[in-house]
Amino acid sequence: MIDTHCHLIDPQFRKDLDEVLKRALKNGINKIVNAGYDVKTSQAAVEMGKEITWLLPAVGIHPNETAEQLIKEMSDIEKILKQEKVIAIGETGLDYYRDRSPRDAQQELFRKHIQSARIYSLPLLIHTRNSIDDTIGILKEEDYHCGVFHCYSGTLDQANIILDMGFYLGFGGILTFSKRIRDIFERLPINRIVLETDAPFLAPAGHRGERNEPYYIIETLNTAANILNVQPDHLEEIFDRNAKALFSL
Repeated sequence: MIDTHCHLIDPQFRKDLDEVLKRALKNGINKIVNAGYDVKTSQAAVEMGKEITWLLPAVGIHPNETAEQLIKEMSDIEKILKQEKVIAIGETGLDYYRDRSPRDAQQELFRKHIQSARIYSLPLLIHTRNSIDDTIGILKEEDYHCGVFHCYSGTLDQANIILDMGFYLGFGGILTFSKRIRDIFERLPINRIVLETDAPFLAPAGHRGERNEPYYIIETLNTAANILNVQPDHLEEIFDRNAKALFSL
């Protein structure tokens, strides 16, 4: 199974990464998209992928950071893209919930990621929080239609717009404890959905308050199977096929 969004470069995995990876493999997770969220972690994801080939690196700058300063650091992301093989651009997007950066700076930083994605023909790992409409608007203006809205938390109407634009939707631990998200999930086409953990964040029900990790994706899969009243193995095949199409695996 494929975890399409994870941060194994996070310090929370520093002490026991080997054990985390063993648990993932033991539970059938054999590919993980390992997403950077600044220059340092993006480079770390690339290096980790060279050593452990089933950890697939993505590079980018998270919008929670100080966007005004980090716009300048996109040149370092560009250097990585020129020199290394990566699977996606991100984590990138807009975050108006914490508002750590001016919105115009966040938007400029996001556009620079889109431009890089276009140059290298890579999908975007898109973060949105209280910002989906602006994110959709920028993607339409930039005329870019390849990627995934990770950890989807918008409305059904917004989801349909996103799907019509050609994007996928990523669902993780929130699906296991949010009735609103489950209701939306149930009404979406399963051929445009991928599963993720966003580990070490957003652990599923039963592990809330704990560090999340890749093998917990099985709980999200089982929840999805219960919602749709299908066998988990069948659903896993579909979600993995979607992920392979999204990331050209």
